[in-house]
Amino acid sequence: MRNFYAFFIFSYYTSPTWCFQDPGKDLMTCIDGGQDVNVCAEKTLENVRETMDTGLPELGLPPIDPMHLKVIDFKFYNLTVEFFDVNMFGFKGFSLKSSNVDKKKRTWDIKLSLPRINAVGMYKLFGTIPPGLDLGLSTGDERFSADSVDASVKLTLGSKGKNIAVTGLDLRIELDEINLELECLFPKNGACCPKKYLKSCNANLTKTVLKFINRDGKNFVKEFQPEISKKVGVILKDYFTKAIASTEASYLIDL
Repeated sequence: MRNFYAFFIFSYYTSPTWCFQDPGKDLMTCIDGGQDVNVCAEKTLENVRETMDTGLPELGLPPIDPMHLKVIDFKFYNLTVEFFDVNMFGFKGFSLKSSNVDKKKRTWDIKLSLPRINAVGMYKLFGTIPPGLDLGLSTGDERFSADSVDASVKLTLGSKGKNIAVTGLDLRIELDEINLELECLFPKNGACCPKKYLKSCNANLTKTVLKFINRDGKNFVKEFQPEISKKVGVILKDYFTKAIASTEASYLIDL
């Protein structure tokens, strides 16, 4: 019994809850210690990295690696594409390129690079691609990956009482190339063909369509950029709002 009690006390004092550090308060402590606001903002971002896959229940922060998106829908030429129940992985592996807080303009500009982003989920696709090829309706599992992803985040800051508030977030994504795989393209009588390429009932046409999409990756991203930015932006805005909610506004903006 004595050993069990000792183990319980040790577990409690070394648990994540006991070791919890509020990034908003840590940011103020850093600035109060005489360091520049931008140095401290960078440290905050690096510290937040460690909880991206676990979240911070104490602040109501959910995990964001993976990040779950309910639906992303957009047009690519005359093709309608819907991705849903998507989980995106790779945010924790970011490299911070720059971070700049402008207290006068009330903005926080962040530039990140991500070596790789992977996503899995479901898709629905229908419509036509040049030169007028009708693809019918397909749905199934999807896998998406992108290398060398650059992201620019602009936070607009304000105040809520005496504390900081994130009043807006703008997200821009740039990448070099993508690789998209869609299972069960061109089903036969509503059923996939499990023994064929990506479970497609028309393997040659599937390869042609995916080659067309992946080859034109930047234009593909250009089309769904506004939608994915909006969906991811909402999640990131909520994340930053909660992460630095305890920071007093005067530390990040001119009042």
